[in-house]
Amino acid sequence: MRIAVILLATIPFCSGSAFGWGCEGHQMIALIARAHLTPAASAAVDRLLRENPIDPALNRFCKERPNDPMADSATWADDARNIEKTAEWHYIDIPLAVHTGSVPEGDAMKWCPPLADGRPGCIVTAIDLMLATLSHPKQTGAARAKALRYLIHFLGDMTQPLHDVDNHDRGGNCTSVRFFADQKPQNLHSIWDYELIERELVSGHSTPSKYAVELDEKFSTRCPEWGESKTDLIAWVWESHKLAEDFAYGKLEPKIPVEPATAGAADQEGCAAERGKVARLHISIGDAYAADARSVYREQMTRAGYRLAGLLNSTFQ
Repeated sequence: MRIAVILLATIPFCSGSAFGWGCEGHQMIALIARAHLTPAASAAVDRLLRENPIDPALNRFCKERPNDPMADSATWADDARNIEKTAEWHYIDIPLAVHTGSVPEGDAMKWCPPLADGRPGCIVTAIDLMLATLSHPKQTGAARAKALRYLIHFLGDMTQPLHDVDNHDRGGNCTSVRFFADQKPQNLHSIWDYELIERELVSGHSTPSKYAVELDEKFSTRCPEWGESKTDLIAWVWESHKLAEDFAYGKLEPKIPVEPATAGAADQEGCAAERGKVARLHISIGDAYAADARSVYREQMTRAGYRLAGLLNSTFQ
């Protein structure tokens, strides 16, 4: 059931710098999802989050946050990752050399070994655990609220292409390129996390709440397909991996060499070496790359919102 999209426009947003999927992007995904929750699901989400609030002593990176509890919760997982020791839960490092469709879908889990203490080792198994926790009636309210906050965040992370790929560069964190006229090179991951979206918001004199409404209206015909489809985390991972292949890395000029699939993620020394190697290519991102990326992140953020709504609607029936 769809609640009127005008709900998005009525949720107050404070002004401030946009951080894409890092801040406002995650919040916008939650707001899009909110507009498609059933009344029962929306009430259950609010009750669970308000009765089990975020620790007020927690240092929140996104200082300007909406009052909506679901949108505010969307960035909690990043704030708590060091305390909770859950950094690995935000991504899955499938090598760029492993092309989507070239191996069975289930092979993605080769790059998702459990952590040393047996906890989930990537975003796929983390979502599975959080879904089980949220759905279990005997779990405490605090545990279920924490699981809900993780799910709100992880459904967004999974759609960011550089959270589902690695080229011996930590998903683009070790790949530095020139971003328009910026003198200091930016890492490719942060460009996709927030730089591209921030640039669009500023150039269009838009706001996160307005942008969320625009995305919802633009892709409204896809809501039944994306929001009511079967939850298939492995397929969703490969979907984002393909976008990383075709766009995030594929549209760079000149091309960055693809590392062997056995290379593994770079350590600190390897990250510095990777930055140096890419710097010698003198890659510069401009209007053409940004236009291609725009078509991807607009669709992916909306897709995440619709999927999150569908998941929560089925959970809180």
